Amino acid sequence: MQTIVTQDEQRRVIELEKMKKSLEAQLREMTKKVELQEEQIAMAKRDPLTGLRNRAGIAEQINHVLRKENKGAFFIMDMDNFKSVNDTYGHLEGDRVLVRFAESLRRAIAPGDMVARLGGDEFIIFTQGEISKSVLREKAAQIVRRVERDLISPGRLVRVTISMGIAQAPVDGVTFEGLYTNADKALYFVKNGGKNAFCFYNEIERQQKIKNSRKASLGEITLQLREKKMEGSFVVEYGSFEKIYRFMERNIGRENREVQCVLFTINEPIDVNMESYELQRQMEHLEHAVTSSLRKGDVTTNYSSCQMLTLLMDVNRQDAKTVIDRIIARYQEESGEGALEVQYDFEQLTPEQNVG
Repeated sequence: MQTIVTQDEQRRVIELEKMKKSLEAQLREMTKKVELQEEQIAMAKRDPLTGLRNRAGIAEQINHVLRKENKGAFFIMDMDNFKSVNDTYGHLEGDRVLVRFAESLRRAIAPGDMVARLGGDEFIIFTQGEISKSVLREKAAQIVRRVERDLISPGRLVRVTISMGIAQAPVDGVTFEGLYTNADKALYFVKNGGKNAFCFYNEIERQQKIKNSRKASLGEITLQLREKKMEGSFVVEYGSFEKIYRFMERNIGRENREVQCVLFTINEPIDVNMESYELQRQMEHLEHAVTSSLRKGDVTTNYSSCQMLTLLMDVNRQDAKTVIDRIIARYQEESGEGALEVQYDFEQLTPEQNVG
């Protein structure tokens, strides 16, 4: 029996075929767009010069690892004479040195290590897991020696060496931000102590005592002070903060300045069994949000395990509220789903009153 296909049915089949092809074309186009977006996101997390992960990419990766296993070692390093390379041989040669630096680090790391360029001549390595200090010390020494050897260029007058600071999780921090802050302090301790070496964050005090056992000249001291670069707000211990507060209180009236004193408080969750390192993690997020949101003239300190004090220099009350809102928004963005409630209170610093 022969099946008779009507013209209406033929038109319907043709229309369905067209619709199918149109949908397939749209699907292919959408797939291309998704792949392009994924490629752009991946590129945004890479340093275009060296091909290493950049700050955004490595911070995300390290925090992911630390959430799973709260152990590791964070090495931060930069070149001691990089400015001289740029000044003497030009920025193109400086870029070539940076690429060689990156290649040297790739060869120096162990399988599973993470390496990134944060910017300029600042690089980091993160090693996962629990590792003894003696092993980390030998690893640091090998990296310093290898990079110095790999960066030797015949005929170049400028000798390139590296300085390094090391922080360990969880004792020195439990997030990228916390480990970076403390490793950076160790790095600058090395810079101020003669460069071309490494130091653990938890050994700074002992090394400082050794350093203070000899007398320095005024020229040495002022050179070290000028070499200490500062980004964002000035972070100090509470005792130093108190002295700065009292100094401003004495002089604020004479200088006709407006200064706001802000107290940030993280409200601990109802869950009393919350791990202490989790609260520490949130404080590190808050500290990073504060220091990265403020200017170089502002001063901040940790007051307690869940509070931070900040002096906003030359800011009126209305502008202070804007700054505070920006800090809290940044904290919530960095903490993600783990963000806790942050409360704040602030008052304007007034001139010291003479009593009696």
